[in-house]
Amino acid sequence: MSAPHQTSVVSTPLPLPTHFSHAQQSFSIKKRRPPFSSSSSSSLSPSWPLSHSLPPRPPSKGCPPLSRVFHHCPTPWTPLSRSLIDSPPPRSVYNPSRPQTFFDQCFSNLGLIGQGSFGEVFKVVSLLDGCQYAVKRSVQRFRGEVERARSIAEAWNHEGLHSHPYILGFIAAWEEAGHLYIQTELCCTSLLLYVEETPFHTGETSAWTYLCDMLSALDHLHTHGFAHLDIKPANIFITKSGRLKLGDFGLLIKLPTDVRKQVIEGKREIKAEEVDLQEGDPRYMAPELLRGEYGIAADIFSLGVSILELACNIEVPKGGDDWQQLRMGHLPVEFTNALSEDMQYMLRLMLNPEPCKRSTAQQLLSLPFVCKRKWRRQLSLCIIECFLSLFQWCQSPGTHICWQYFNANAKCTHQRHKHIIAQQAHALPLQNPFQQQLEPDSSQLPAQHHRLTLQPREKLDHC
Repeated sequence: MSAPHQTSVVSTPLPLPTHFSHAQQSFSIKKRRPPFSSSSSSSLSPSWPLSHSLPPRPPSKGCPPLSRVFHHCPTPWTPLSRSLIDSPPPRSVYNPSRPQTFFDQCFSNLGLIGQGSFGEVFKVVSLLDGCQYAVKRSVQRFRGEVERARSIAEAWNHEGLHSHPYILGFIAAWEEAGHLYIQTELCCTSLLLYVEETPFHTGETSAWTYLCDMLSALDHLHTHGFAHLDIKPANIFITKSGRLKLGDFGLLIKLPTDVRKQVIEGKREIKAEEVDLQEGDPRYMAPELLRGEYGIAADIFSLGVSILELACNIEVPKGGDDWQQLRMGHLPVEFTNALSEDMQYMLRLMLNPEPCKRSTAQQLLSLPFVCKRKWRRQLSLCIIECFLSLFQWCQSPGTHICWQYFNANAKCTHQRHKHIIAQQAHALPLQNPFQQQLEPDSSQLPAQHHRLTLQPREKLDHC
């Protein structure tokens, strides 16, 4: 049953969904779009192009309607992460008897910084430690136990990831009123918005830095038995220092232990029937996903498409002949001819149509020209982050107190010295103690000696 199915998928072009029937189906220069604002969803704001939009989500039918007659009691929050279960916030911060939600009581909302069809992201300040974080909330309530279990699995998988410099840091997760909340570290923006708002951050030089960071992130994920399955610039975030961090683990899967080694070695791919899986963005989708085969090789292909998009500053099609040609191993030469041989070689390794022949993240990182660029990248990040840490330390309240204490002591010392100098200026001149030891007091000398000493001076006066 599987062999004829694979043959038909390879030979027959993939039919496009209705939403993408009029989408762009060829490579073209990337168009710049306006920066994101919290009012972008209003009717007065200009709509985004179809290539940047997402398919509309069907309306929720499994949610119980809210009563318009009786007062609606807020649903108590349910901690999902180990950090909240072990150490919940004190009652002084969160009181369940209050009408406000857990989110409103524990955080100060600074505004909306991101929005999609499945979630919205807020910039907040925690009332526990006073630090800034990002909180992602699902847009609509859970439509059933299956959707709730899938959303909770996203939070648990993110928490299960080991800490890594290129993985978005997980803080906490909870459920309240049918919505999922995930608290993470705060980044400046996504890589997609970063390169579209500032086009000079695209090109091969920038693409090498992005590639080194993301290969390190994928190597960490794949080594610990995870596959992301939704690698794209919109799910990559950038910090103040320019470090990239991989996030949005809604489609993350954990490979079974018995087949993890075979999947990593490329000997086997997981079938869709073995795990509950969803499809990601079709622009970055690997060809084996159309056959229902999932593995870490799909992440390498998606990263290759992302690097191709960033290095050439082009729009990636969602369907059509160019979409099919790219998944057959044919690069758009009209754009890639301007790239260096090393970059073209990397793209061919990452965009190989056969997942078993596609290079792994560890193999790509071991290439000599990649090692050289990765070392330079880590050195530059270390210098920038050390400078930012020093600047932040100088701006911290504790440092201001130390500087104020030091300046106050310096002022007191200076005033004390001025007072002593003023007193000495109005007082009699002090005698040199050494002069007192060398020269005896004139009152104790005999009168004859005193006259002898004054005699030369009197003669000089007469002259």
